Amino acid sequence: MKVQSLNYRIIVEKEKQNDRYVYVAYAPSLGISDFGPTIDKAVSNMEHAMELYITTLNELNQPIPEPDKDDYYVTTRKIVMNPSISINI
Repeated sequence: MKVQSLNYRIIVEKEKQNDRYVYVAYAPSLGISDFGPTIDKAVSNMEHAMELYITTLNELNQPIPEPDKDDYYVTTRKIVMNPSISINI
C-alpha cells in the first residue's frame, strides 16, 4: 500500500477563555479547528482531528479537500510605534 502525505496549513491563535488562555488551531482548507493549553498541544490535537476528518470523508466517499501548496507562508511582526503617535484601535 502506498503511503500518501497531505499538507494542510494550520493557523494558531491565542484566545482568552474565562480567566485563562488557550490556543486555538484552525485548518482553513478543511474548515475544522481544535484547541489546547499550549501551542504544541493545540497542533497535536489538530493533527488528530485532521486525520479523523479525512478518514471519515474517505469512508463516506466524500471528496477530500485539495492539500495546500508549499509556497504559502504566514508570519507576524511587532511594529513599535513612536509614543507621540496616537493610534485608535
